[in-house]
Parts: sequence; structure tokens; C-alpha cells
Amino acid sequence: MATLVSILIPCYNGHTFLNKCFESILAQTYESLEIVIINDGSTDDSEFLIKSYYSQIAEKGYLIKYFKQENQGIAAAINFALKEMTGEYIMLYDVDDILMPDAVKAKAEFLDENLVYGMVRNNGYFVSPENLNDTSRLLVNSDIEKENEHIFEDIIYGRTNNLPSTYMVRASCLFKHLKDKDIYISRYGQNMQLMMPVAYHYRSGFIDKPLFKYLVHSKSHSHSGDAQRKLELMNGYESNRIGIIKMMDINEVLKEDFINKVNIVYHKIRLEFAHKNKMKELLIKEYKLLRKNKAASWQDTMFYIKGVLPWAYRAYLKLRLIFHSSKGG
Repeated sequence: MATLVSILIPCYNGHTFLNKCFESILAQTYESLEIVIINDGSTDDSEFLIKSYYSQIAEKGYLIKYFKQENQGIAAAINFALKEMTGEYIMLYDVDDILMPDAVKAKAEFLDENLVYGMVRNNGYFVSPENLNDTSRLLVNSDIEKENEHIFEDIIYGRTNNLPSTYMVRASCLFKHLKDKDIYISRYGQNMQLMMPVAYHYRSGFIDKPLFKYLVHSKSHSHSGDAQRKLELMNGYESNRIGIIKMMDINEVLKEDFINKVNIVYHKIRLEFAHKNKMKELLIKEYKLLRKNKAASWQDTMFYIKGVLPWAYRAYLKLRLIFHSSKGG
């Protein structure tokens, strides 16, 4: 019998996407699936739609476990699901993503055949609701990113993706380093909670084949023009990373080092954001923190000068022009 894979699906008001979600699952070529759905306090007809698929899922030979909780956020829903799942491999699935038919099979077979790996990821496409068949935007293009098997630092510093449906973790590897099967609860993410403990202690494989489609919603907060909301998300993503690191079973010196580096990464992100959005106070604050940590780059300094000392930046440009003119003459 094939190794049992648990697909964990948090759902909050998923009416618009649940049909496509279940169509993707029912189209899977893998034979041994346990579907664990946590209804996170939906107020629409999500429960009705979920239960309407029970018979089709049973006919496919898959197991389904359905639970409902008061709205607490996706991470809390995943925390619940981890106590109820029984598979040897774990995969998260957002209801608005679309899986290719071999998505589960390819990852499960990789882990079956490569026992030293604690996790495997795959490539995919970014698509819009208006063009689900778009194949022009690959998730991962860099050969370096594809070939790297030690991705912990890339995850926490934002150098690689942590999207649901792109990865599958070995349950034994995760639970060995996750006390009481409890993850860090945050409303700013749930994927890194499963990825980071495994990525730190084990190798991560990569299947260079598009096995899912990630739906990009132009009106979502992270893709909108709402500067304050984007800033809130940045701060939330930073605190999520730090909270996970604090819970990890690594020594305190390493924790402090990782946390400090995460802080620096987000100081730089907020500095550039403040420059682009003309947020002078934030720009000054972040630059001072970078200087304090001796982490301000030339580019950071230029952002600061442009936003806070525009006269100095204009003078700098004039001097550059004079220098290059005299050199050319």
C-alpha cells in the first residue's frame, strides 16, 4: 500500500474556491490520501459544500476528516489538524490553489525514494483568476534556488518561497522537533511553522516540475496599494519568523543570531518601503536601527539621503556629473 499522505486544508468562507479545490483532489493520481479539513468559523455555506463531496471522496478511496472551530486563524486551524492527522507525509493546501494531477504522487514518491530528505518542494505557476491556464510565470526560475538542499536560512530571510501546496514534509521529522505537535500561532502565516523545523535539521529536495497553480488575487491586501496594510503584513511576517525561531529546539545563541539577522532583513525591507512611499519618520527610524547594527549598506544610505536630505542627494548627483564630465574630457 502507498504511504499515507495527510492533506491539511484550513477553510474560512471558502465558498468561491471549494469546488475547484475538491476537483483538484479528486483528480489526483495518488491512491492513499487522508484529507483533514478544518472549518475556521466560516459564516458562508462552506460546511454544506464540504459535506456534499463526502460520497465522491469515499468512492475515490480517500479518507476525510472534517472539524469545525471558532474563527482563530489559519495557523490555529493547522495546529488543530496536526493532532488529528495520521499520515506519514504532510501537505498543506489552500482552498484557492489548484493542484496538477501528479502533485501529491510526485512528492510522496520522492520522499519514499529519498529517505535522507525531510521535505520536498516543487515548482508551479503564478496565475490570475482571469487566466488559470497562464504558464508564463514560473514560481522558481533560479538554478541556485532549485539545487539548494539546505534552505532554512533562505526561508527565514525571504530568499525562497514558502507557499502552501509546494511542499510536503515527513511527519516523523516534523514531530521530532515540534513539542506536543504545537506550532507557533500567528495570523501572518502557517507554512513556515511546518517548514522551518524540518529545513533546519534535514535536507530539502526539489522537483523541477510545475505541479500547482498559485492564484494571485489583485485585490488581496498583499497585492493592493494600501501602504499601511502592507506595512502591517511586513511586521506580521517578521514577528511570525521570530516566534517560530524562539520555539525551535536549537541553542539560545543561534536563536539570537537568527533573530538579529531577521530583524536586519526587515529593517531593510521597511527602509526601502518607507522611501518609496515617502514615509519620512519610518525611513529615519529604520536607517538608525541599521546604523546601530552596523548593517547599513550604500543602497540603504542612498534611500535615506533621498528621503531625508534631498538637497544632499542633489549635490551628490551634481558632483558625480562634474566628475564624470572631467574624466571624459
